Amino acid sequence: MSSSPSVAANLSNDARKGFAILSLSKAEPIAHLADREGVSRQFLYRQKQKAVEALDEAFAARDDDIRFHLPATEGWLSQLTLALILVCHSSYPGVRKLLRDLINISISVGTIHNRLQSAARQGHQSFPESLRDSCWPA
Repeated sequence: MSSSPSVAANLSNDARKGFAILSLSKAEPIAHLADREGVSRQFLYRQKQKAVEALDEAFAARDDDIRFHLPATEGWLSQLTLALILVCHSSYPGVRKLLRDLINISISVGTIHNRLQSAARQGHQSFPESLRDSCWPA
């Protein structure tokens, strides 16, 4: 019996992936592919099975899939606070509850108020000076 390694033992990961794809494509029978490439049918069936398992895993429906990662920076939290109040018409306690329950952040009513005041000042300063007095009291 020969102790030389098989052709399959020396294949790169890319070559193994290629064999898996060819096996899945069913473009030619596994036996013909094995004979042509000098590998065993058993090897090709194993590569095909690994590919099927990987595809099943990739396309499996899960409720807990993470859609994206969102870094909760101070700037983002300020924007969220403003959006909840100005767009969603949330109350201060509503903002506090959402931040506490969904992202485990404790925020005081005073902080919410200060963020709104800061945004109002920034908005006032960026507004054209000729229109400032007619829209905002001094």
